[in-house]
Amino acid sequence: MIDRGLTLPALRHQLVTAVLTLAAPGLQDADFDPAPHLATLLTDACDATAPVPWLGHTLRTPEEAALTADLGTALRTHLTALPPDPTPTDHLHAPTWPPITTTAAHLARLLLHNDHQARTP
Repeated sequence: MIDRGLTLPALRHQLVTAVLTLAAPGLQDADFDPAPHLATLLTDACDATAPVPWLGHTLRTPEEAALTADLGTALRTHLTALPPDPTPTDHLHAPTWPPITTTAAHLARLLLHNDHQARTP
């Protein structure tokens, strides 16, 4: 893949870090707070509910945007199922959490693959 360069590489780093963290159940213990990772995916580095405008900024390919949209759908479903002012435990014990982890794992694989394959002209 020829990479013309991302306009927001630091935000790409935050996006990849957030997705990897959500994809790793082993990191999600009693001290795990998903809120900053969700903020990264929903506002800071990408709008997972509408990721296409982020192509060329923090997302490299349409496939990344499609998987990010899938994660956004899972996040939206999850957030509507939570009580007001949810605790980290509310997030992790919700029946809507496992689809987030699974979708994030698929996206993480693609993000890392594309980062390793990117070549600048």
